Amino acid sequence: MATTKVRGEVVDFNPGNPDYILDSTNAVTVINAGGNQYNFNGVYGKFGAKIGTITLTGVPAGHPIAFINNGKTSQISYTGTVDEGTATGPDGNTYTFYSGTVTLTVSADFGTISYYCKIHGYMGGQDNLVYTYSESGLKIPTGTNNNRPATDVAGMIRNNTNETSESSASCEEYYNGSTWQKLNNTPPPAGPRSFFNIVTWSGNGANRAITGVGFQPDAVWIKNRSTTADLHMFDSTRGATKFVSPQSAAAEQTASNTLTSFDSDGFSLGVSSAVNDNGNDYVAWCWKANGGTTSSNTDGGITTTLQVNSPNTYFSIIRYNGNYTQGTTLGHGIGTAPGVGWIGRTSHSENRRSFWQISGTGGTPYQVTTDSPSGSTPTQPNSFFPSNATASVVNYGNDPSINYTSAYQYIFYLFASVTNFTNFGTYSGNGSTQAITTGFAPKLIWIQRQDAAGNWQMYDSVRGNTKILMMNNDQAEITDTRLTFDSTGFTLNATAVSNGSGSTFWYCAWA
Repeated sequence: MATTKVRGEVVDFNPGNPDYILDSTNAVTVINAGGNQYNFNGVYGKFGAKIGTITLTGVPAGHPIAFINNGKTSQISYTGTVDEGTATGPDGNTYTFYSGTVTLTVSADFGTISYYCKIHGYMGGQDNLVYTYSESGLKIPTGTNNNRPATDVAGMIRNNTNETSESSASCEEYYNGSTWQKLNNTPPPAGPRSFFNIVTWSGNGANRAITGVGFQPDAVWIKNRSTTADLHMFDSTRGATKFVSPQSAAAEQTASNTLTSFDSDGFSLGVSSAVNDNGNDYVAWCWKANGGTTSSNTDGGITTTLQVNSPNTYFSIIRYNGNYTQGTTLGHGIGTAPGVGWIGRTSHSENRRSFWQISGTGGTPYQVTTDSPSGSTPTQPNSFFPSNATASVVNYGNDPSINYTSAYQYIFYLFASVTNFTNFGTYSGNGSTQAITTGFAPKLIWIQRQDAAGNWQMYDSVRGNTKILMMNNDQAEITDTRLTFDSTGFTLNATAVSNGSGSTFWYCAWA
């Protein structure tokens, strides 16, 4: 609550701003808490009044009220059902006092005024009624669907008694810029930083914690920027210290001195040169799923173990054993058709694959080998992904790199495009400058050539737009100005490897 009583005086911790908005009808009560005090709708604080008619009911005859509006009668006026006579107000002017039902008419911005009892003075009303034109950021004690300003403004909050929220008789709502969204039982959408972030550090060769992620990550991909080294992929489904590398065909490895734990605001590292060599620089791309808690999914022909982030679902960590069946399906749990992913066989060595299903790439998803140091050409063989994925399953072939017998286990990181979070698409290179629109300011961008062999380029705004790493090889970070980050996407220059004339490219962007 914005106000409290201290030694009989009201201390306002929200100076100049209303704590509550008066409704079209408001019940008046009087309490004695170190002095008589008017309450409206059972609460006390600084009250806002919007343009329109406002009714106060139940004003006691023992506390007749007037509104100190001298010089502002054209902006705010009042009348009442029971005339309790006139008296001098605190400003030296004469006012009529009313009990019973009092009606306020707000016609324009009146600034700030007081309300006043004929017998007991202000009763908490000194400079306590302010004009307001919106409900933005305010708590409303009661309200209806009609209790809103003429123009809805993003960030407004209201208490809508004309709707129900599950078992509640009313529901608090916020305006997101286009629609009113329920707050009761359903939290407002979290921002991208609640699910994805990037951190960098310089290695010190000693056990340490990396913080500043902003959440407990479930997938952490770490790359040494300073020297030749594999990208290491960790996730909470398999557990700390276990990793696979997209550049390598090796099976899952375990090293106790790598990523040692997933923490509330990041992760902890050991002394391995892969993650924390003294004097080397590192980057980690971090995603949140479900805090390490998995569930079984039987939507497809292959039963999967899933971690899916929520409520803005766009990322799933999938673990499964193969069934070596052409045309089988794999449940992914995201709830919308995915766009891109990466698959690695963890139980045995095998070539690494990626999954691409992006609008404009054709009717069949592509796969790319990620352990080719020079880059590979995306292909559409039926043995990988014979048809488009759906909102519940990925359609699978029986290539051993993604689906061998039940003795073979795989890990699959899968992403979907979600407005304001992620955006996946294609563009045609023009050999010049061109802007690509994602709808948000990107933090991470992947680029892969679609019509010929090419490296999987990884850019992020934390390292800077000139710093590039490759997912498909162990090369150290290179410096080249191939693109710049914009507020609504990114702009490419004439560099052939990312914008060659006549070439087709995929991009993936995270906010």
